[in-house]
Amino acid sequence: MSEKLNELKSKCSAKEAKFLELWINGEEKFDAYNNAGFKAKNSKVASAAICRLLKKVNCSAYLEALKNEKDSELQRKNKITRTTQLNALTKAKELAERLNNPSAMVSAIREQNDMLGYHREAAPNPEAEAARKQRLDEETQALREQARKRTNIISINERA
Repeated sequence: MSEKLNELKSKCSAKEAKFLELWINGEEKFDAYNNAGFKAKNSKVASAAICRLLKKVNCSAYLEALKNEKDSELQRKNKITRTTQLNALTKAKELAERLNNPSAMVSAIREQNDMLGYHREAAPNPEAEAARKQRLDEETQALREQARKRTNIISINERA
């Protein structure tokens, strides 16, 4: 437990701290309340007592700190780095190669390329570039032809 967490825990009573720890670790609210050492006549009384307990500044601060610690612990456990992902994809590609599964191998390679920033749309494609250049040249030629025809029409109209 961190120093800050211990400090916040010390501001709560032992029962309050135990209740909050049990509750944050997955016990039902009423079970945690009873297991922490509190006694209530019925669930209505226990519910009211829990609400009062959670409104206490010290208890709410300790609860927030427990939540934050639990979240950061989960993030540490589930942390997946790009290197980890790339290694897993490399293993998947190698497995697909061994099993002679071309489609799985292609999928693994595509995923690796996407992670590394090599997208199919951005990859050099000489045929597509040549086709695009040809289209632009044809459009430019068509526009020049239209401009020449309009110029001829205007000059004919001016002479008349």
